[in-house]
Amino acid sequence: DLLNDSKEYTYDEMAQLLGREPSEINQIYNLIDFMNQTITMTPYEVVNMLLENKESLEETTRNKLILLQTIMTNSIKDQKFSYQECAKLFGMDETLVKKIYTLFIYSKKDTTMTPQEFVNFLLSHQKDSLLEANISPDTIQELNLIQTIMTNVLNDTALDSKKMANLLNIKEEDINLLYGLYNSIYINKNITISLKDFISFLLQDVIKNPEYSSNFNSETIKKLNTLNTIMNNSLNNRKYTAEEIFAITSTLSNDIEKNDIEVLYVYYGSEKEYDENWQMTVEEFVNYLNNTILTEERYEGFIEENEKEEITDAKSTIQDAKDLLIGKNYARVVLNTKWDLEGEETFTTIEEIQKDLKQDLSEVYVIGDSPMAYEMSQTFDNELNLITIITMIAIFIVVAFTFHSVLIPFLLVLTIQCAVYLTMGILSITGENVYFIAILIVQSILMGATIDYAILYTSYYLEHRKTLGVKESLIESYNKSINTILTSSSILILVTLIIAFFASAIAAKICKTISEGTLCSTILILVFLPAILALCDKWIVKKKEK
Repeated sequence: DLLNDSKEYTYDEMAQLLGREPSEINQIYNLIDFMNQTITMTPYEVVNMLLENKESLEETTRNKLILLQTIMTNSIKDQKFSYQECAKLFGMDETLVKKIYTLFIYSKKDTTMTPQEFVNFLLSHQKDSLLEANISPDTIQELNLIQTIMTNVLNDTALDSKKMANLLNIKEEDINLLYGLYNSIYINKNITISLKDFISFLLQDVIKNPEYSSNFNSETIKKLNTLNTIMNNSLNNRKYTAEEIFAITSTLSNDIEKNDIEVLYVYYGSEKEYDENWQMTVEEFVNYLNNTILTEERYEGFIEENEKEEITDAKSTIQDAKDLLIGKNYARVVLNTKWDLEGEETFTTIEEIQKDLKQDLSEVYVIGDSPMAYEMSQTFDNELNLITIITMIAIFIVVAFTFHSVLIPFLLVLTIQCAVYLTMGILSITGENVYFIAILIVQSILMGATIDYAILYTSYYLEHRKTLGVKESLIESYNKSINTILTSSSILILVTLIIAFFASAIAAKICKTISEGTLCSTILILVFLPAILALCDKWIVKKKEK
């Protein structure tokens, strides 16, 4: 739910939402470089920020946040887990998770066992906690009888009347009577008979004989038929589904439940037929738990109540995350890196991501602050050169019409452009980062604003050159223009510098750069422009008037 919550919170609201101290959340908020505004963050941003400083968190809180982040990440990646990995992720017992994986796999196919495999496996695991509580001693006794019968059938073992009486729990004298009857019909002088032959004899000769059939009730006859079926199928090595095994064993005992048989088959599969290569995604695992395990009574004893709540919450978290990131036509993947917003490593990473995605996807968009900066860097030189040329030409034309000269606008534009390059050089030497858009804005403003100072000084110089010499003209131009130039430039320098201390990141950088550029322009106009005018005097002053 926190991942999908797009609402932005103050630190007090966020502290209440996450159950943390307000001072702790406020420290996280203060890491964001914004000033003079109400700071808000999404819960997803707070979780990531908390995990970046996880050493200060309690172990329980840290583990919950890591689990939440892992579930979201792996749901988006559609990553599959083995049962050991999934058990570790959710902190569940591996044996329980292994059985759940088996339930998931076997829900998609039919599992078969021979009656002998079924009975042998059940008896060999009768003390296991899963089976011991669900199978009564009477059922175990019946299964032992079946196991002995199947073993004797497969081995074609012949028993005397005493062993047969003990095996079938029938009075020995009754067995002797049956043995005598068998002997009188089949002339078996050794008085031994295999179990298969004996049961076949009962069903084919004794029960069908009116003289003896009254000694067998319908329940006994039904059991004898069931045993005969089991023996014949055991010899044929036939395998049964859980439903078929239940249909057979239910005639031998009323204590056997169909659910117990199905659980036993799952248990058998996890012990005998488990494939270590089976994997599930977190979403498949959680959805199967919610949709199958938690909704069926036979699996109710597998998972405790607190685990059920966590499983239900996990499904909601995963579904909300999918709704947020996966749409009908498009899906969104969020990538977080430790690289700077702009830089060589950042741009290299973006290039590799775009290259890999375009190989596999027909339509893909890589967006964000860093991709935007990367795209700008690809066209920066051309755009900067274009804007520089357009700005210089526009200023040149305006100044040329003002002074009716070609050389004067060239000298003035060159002076201001040198101030722009000087500003960029200072930023580079001092190691300051400059946003792409800031360079373009600063160049335009400096050319448009500070060229006025150069025009003002040059106008006074040309006016005084009509009556005065070069040196006197320079001095008089200073006297008349310096107050205006210093007043205007000081206002621009100080105001933009003050705003830079309180504005947001990009605006602050633009204002600071304008302040520095204006200072450079003012220095060049007051120091170097007079020297340039004096040097080029004979070309810019065509006629001297005394």
